[in-house]
Formats: sequence, structure tokens, C-alpha cells
Amino acid sequence: MIDRQFLKKKIEKITVSYVHDPDLLLTEKQIDTLIKNFHEQRLKNPDEDIHHILHDVIYEYLTVNYF
Repeated sequence: MIDRQFLKKKIEKITVSYVHDPDLLLTEKQIDTLIKNFHEQRLKNPDEDIHHILHDVIYEYLTVNYF
């Protein structure tokens, strides 16, 4: 299992790169949702690169919830 703190930092960094707003802060609930989605995708695609999965999960989440 990948460390939650590592995933949280990666999620925050990737989110800022997509939104281009360093002041955008995700709530703990949103981060928990993204981590849950990440783990679900990881189970479905165990051989896929974790960074690719993270980008996909975050992009989908932001597209549905912010854009």
C-alpha cells in the first residue's frame, strides 16, 4: 500500500498544475476521495504507472467537480 502522505502531496501538486491556482486547497474529504479512487484504479490496473493513474484520477475529478 502506498503511503497516504506521499499520495496527498502528489495530489496537491498535480491539482495545482491542472488548475494553475496555487491557492486552491482540497479538503481532507476531497483528498480521501481521490486516494480512494486511486486505489480502486490501482487494483484494476496493477501494472500501470502510479503517476499515470494519479493524473487520470485527478483530471477526472477536477473535470466533474471544478470545470
